[in-house]
Amino acid sequence: MRKLLLSTLLLSLLTGCGSDDTNDQPDEPVTPDPEKSKYLTLDIKPEAKFEGTFNVYLGRYADPVKAWLQSDEAYHQGDHTHDKMETGQYYAVDERDAQLAGIVNEPETAIIVDAAKMHQLLMTNPDGLGAGSARGDIFVTGHYSVFDALRYLALTRNDIKLDNIINYDESGRDTYEFTLSWDCNGDGEFNDTDNISTDPGDTYGCAVNYSNHKSQDWHFRSQFENGEFAKARGSLNGVGPQGEGNYERMDQFWIKSGMNIRFQSFSPEMTARRHWVQDREMARLTQNSGKVIVPTFTAVKSYSEAPIVIKDLEVTAHNMRSDIFQQGVITKMDVFLSAADTGLDIAFNYWPTLSTGAQVGSFALFRVDGIASDVGRGWATLYGEMATQGDFSRDSQCAFSTPTGGGQELVVDPEHCRRDWQSRFGGNILHLMSDVWVMNQPVEFVTTAIKDHYKTWGMPEYPGKDRVERDFSNNEDGSDIMTLQVFPLPDETESAVLKPSHFGWDIADCTECHNEQKDPDGHGGYSWPINSSDGFDETQPYYCATCHGNNGAPKAHGETARCFWCHDSEQNRPEHHGDSSTQRIYEGDEIRSNTHIYNHPNEIAALPRDKMGNFKEYDKLWSSVNSDWDMSKVFPDPYSCMTCHQNP
Repeated sequence: MRKLLLSTLLLSLLTGCGSDDTNDQPDEPVTPDPEKSKYLTLDIKPEAKFEGTFNVYLGRYADPVKAWLQSDEAYHQGDHTHDKMETGQYYAVDERDAQLAGIVNEPETAIIVDAAKMHQLLMTNPDGLGAGSARGDIFVTGHYSVFDALRYLALTRNDIKLDNIINYDESGRDTYEFTLSWDCNGDGEFNDTDNISTDPGDTYGCAVNYSNHKSQDWHFRSQFENGEFAKARGSLNGVGPQGEGNYERMDQFWIKSGMNIRFQSFSPEMTARRHWVQDREMARLTQNSGKVIVPTFTAVKSYSEAPIVIKDLEVTAHNMRSDIFQQGVITKMDVFLSAADTGLDIAFNYWPTLSTGAQVGSFALFRVDGIASDVGRGWATLYGEMATQGDFSRDSQCAFSTPTGGGQELVVDPEHCRRDWQSRFGGNILHLMSDVWVMNQPVEFVTTAIKDHYKTWGMPEYPGKDRVERDFSNNEDGSDIMTLQVFPLPDETESAVLKPSHFGWDIADCTECHNEQKDPDGHGGYSWPINSSDGFDETQPYYCATCHGNNGAPKAHGETARCFWCHDSEQNRPEHHGDSSTQRIYEGDEIRSNTHIYNHPNEIAALPRDKMGNFKEYDKLWSSVNSDWDMSKVFPDPYSCMTCHQNP
């Protein structure tokens, strides 16, 4: 995941070149940085809008790739084209083998919902459940839940019908409950034949053992658009074509533009498990007289020292997303902010649109007790019931009746377990940002711990904290090794340090004006200084800054790695940063991440895949010179960034 290094959202850069004579120009007053929330590293107030479109899919997806990967044929396959050892929960084969066996996931057609049309209809309160969202107590006008999307489908389509609707304040679980009928076979009738497949090979869509007529077992899966980032996709990850399963309340789950929602019938056992989880949360809320109290909050800084533990943490609303939620609505982010209110060092950064094109637009946990994330190594989170921690995994056995499984009187059909629970993500672990994850009922535990993704994603670190060497040669043959380091800046009182009166104040690339065409000898007859001791042979503005200061570069906000993840998007790409302000096409051998990925063959989550979860190599990418595929010699990320944009 990727974060801002500097507040380009607030940065206004000057352009043009002028006289070098700065002695007779008065200094311009420097505007102080705006006061920001004590919980944030940046003064950012998001303004999310319900606009554009989102995608809806109806019915279970067959996912033949997942079925094949879990089959005896795949598990005992002996002739591999790549060396992959079976370790832990990982299977001996992956999507590459599925393709060789002729197994692929075919694309399906989405129902594309226009946000403006949905808003226009629901504001008329056509079904009596509320003008706008059916949960006006949670969402501000103009924002909606997944349940609202289901309402819209039932109002505008002939093949979906909602009946027996129980209001959220009457269900006992603070959520709407209903029965749903889907005219799965398309005969124009809602009846039991919708439960019977017309295709003997189809055991998912119009499925035997799954109810599509007056069913209480319909719920949803979700998936957020992640742009061109393909390494996390996969059926056994839960973020493939099916989407992530969950125990969430449908009418409290926020719809984000561009997301994918799948409405489907789950097994009766899944419905029972979801109700069991929600009942425990409601009981906890009642026990604490309506207060949201999390029994155990834990922060694990390392596995060699005792964790930080806060018992019975009362969580209060901090209203950080007033653009989406009503005042007083509690989110998962509020758990951490409430921990901060007890004295624990907590800080959040902001993730905008990322370099992949993924529009995140959320606050992200950045620092806990002095330990800050450096993007590829950061704070992972878990929320939920202790008994459900192992519910979703590749080898889940759905042993819910055991003491560790909660002692629930529930026996799950093995095939239902495979289809509904056997995936790496879901339940306690969702790809959902904490500031938009509603938690008006207390979960049993919240845990955050440092996790390293560098090897998983197959990328070198370059954390910016230490001197490192990089081979810039095309073949990485050791012929072009240079040292990367962050330089200290001179004292601001030194005479050579540039002042706001400098004609190029705020322009990062000195060579736009100071170059071979203008005063080519420079420095009173001497050549421009080159950091040759580190192996470089080009003028680098951040090396110039070691004598002349940072030329007005704004402060950073704690990040120490991979600035391009947030600053290589159309909205946040910095100007006047040389080749770091531009993009180019990378293809063929220039895309080296595949090589790095295959150096870790057991980490099958790192394989690049298409949106249906089929193996697909990156073949062409439009990217910044600072990226996972390359690094600028003139503005190397993060070393040049951290030199000029120093952390407070």
